[in-house]
Amino acid sequence: MRQHTFYIIAAALLLSVSAVAQEAMKHDITPYYRNALTQMMVYHAEDEFGYDVYEIFKNLPALEKFDRHDLSYRVIDNSKVKNVKGKDTGFHRMQYGGSMVLTAAEKQKNADAMLQLLNDAQIGKRMIAKWFDLKGENANDATFSTKLLESRSDYNATVQDAEMARFTAEGVNVLKAISEELISHSFVLVSDMTYITAEDRAESAKVALNIIGGIMDAFTGKNYGERMAQTAGDIADSYTGFKVWTHSYLFQLVWNDSIANIFYDKYYTETPDPAKIKAFLADNSSFRLTYLGEEDAKAEKTQKVGKYSRSGLLELITRRSIDSNVAKLQSAYEDFRIKTPIAAVEYDTKGKLVGYRALVGLKEGVSENRAYEVLEMKMNNKGKIVYNRVATLKPINNKIWDNRFNALLENDVDVVTEGTIFKLQGTATKQIVPGMLIREI
Repeated sequence: MRQHTFYIIAAALLLSVSAVAQEAMKHDITPYYRNALTQMMVYHAEDEFGYDVYEIFKNLPALEKFDRHDLSYRVIDNSKVKNVKGKDTGFHRMQYGGSMVLTAAEKQKNADAMLQLLNDAQIGKRMIAKWFDLKGENANDATFSTKLLESRSDYNATVQDAEMARFTAEGVNVLKAISEELISHSFVLVSDMTYITAEDRAESAKVALNIIGGIMDAFTGKNYGERMAQTAGDIADSYTGFKVWTHSYLFQLVWNDSIANIFYDKYYTETPDPAKIKAFLADNSSFRLTYLGEEDAKAEKTQKVGKYSRSGLLELITRRSIDSNVAKLQSAYEDFRIKTPIAAVEYDTKGKLVGYRALVGLKEGVSENRAYEVLEMKMNNKGKIVYNRVATLKPINNKIWDNRFNALLENDVDVVTEGTIFKLQGTATKQIVPGMLIREI
C-alpha cells in the first residue's frame, strides 16, 4: 500500500514539471528548490505601537525567495508566555532607554520557551497538514492531496530525463527526493520587535488597546489563536522617527525518511478514511520543530517630509529589520540559504563577458565582501539530491541591486535595473548558463 500510494504521488509530481524545468534539463541543471517559510511575531499589548506593528506584520507580502507557508496561527501574545522570566510573564526583550542587548542566557531561555510553545501548539503537524492540503468538514470526510507539492514542484526538475521517470523505480526515487527536498526545507521564523520613538519619551498619550479575539495561550494547551488589539487612533503625527530592534528566532521542521514513512503508511489518504485522519490528528509526537538559532538587527529612520506617512515609516523599518535578520540567518545556516537561479549571462557591446546576473541584492545581504558558489544539482547513488559546485562568484561593487523595500522612493529614482552582476573568481569546471543556481558560501 505504501509503494502504491507513493507511485500516485510521484506521478502527480512528475506531471507538474514545467516548461522552464525542461529547458533547464537541456543544460543538465535544474531550476531551484525554494525554502518554505512560516512567519510569526511576538505581540506586545503594552507597546504604544503594538497593534500598528501587528497590522503591518499581518499585511507583509511574502519574501520573494521563499514559498509562503503561513498558518492561521501567526501571533504569540507576550503577556501570556510563562516560565521564562520567573514570576514575570513574557519573553526577555530589549528594554526602552536601557541596554539594547540580551545575554546569551536570556536568548537561550527565549528560544527554549518558543520551541516548547510551538511544539505544544503542534505547529509542525499543522505545517504537514498544509503541505498535503488536509481538507474536510470533519474526520469522516477529510482527505489529503499533493496539489501544493505539485504546484511548488513547478520550480523544480530532476537531473534525469523526464521520459525515464514515468513509473520506474528510479523515477520514483527521483520524485521522492524532490518531495523530501521540499518538505525538509520548511522553516518557522518568529520575530520579536522593540520600538523606540525618536524622542526619549513620547509626549502623546498612549493609545488604549482593547483585547479582542482568541489567543495562542502559551503552555496551556488551550485556545490557540490570535490576540488582537483595536487601536483608538492613528500613530501620533508628532513623532519624527523610529528605531526598531528585531530579534528573530529560526526553527526547522523535522522531516526525514522515517517520519515520511510514518505519514505515508499510517495517515496519507486521498479518499475518506476516518481512521487514518483521526490517527493523524491524535499524533502529538511525530511532527516536530527543531531550533536552529537567532539573529538580531537594528533599523532606524527619521521622517522625510513628503515621502512617508507615519505608518509608512513604521512599515519601512519593520520590513527592513526582518529582511536584515533573514539575510543574517541565511549566512549562518546552510539549509536556510536561498538558492537563486542565474537569470542572464551579461556581455558588453563588443561581446566580451561582463558577468552573471541574478535577482538578489541588498535585501538578501549581497555585498562585495561575500562570495557565492554556482551549483549544479545531481542525484547520488543513494537517491539523494546533492549540489556540486562548478564555480565561485563575487558581486561587482557598483552593480549590486538595491531591492530593499521602498528603495526607489528613498533613492529618488524612477527606474532601476533589476539584479546584481557577479564576476567569476578563478575558473569554472563547467560552462555557466542561465538557470544554474548560486548560493552564498
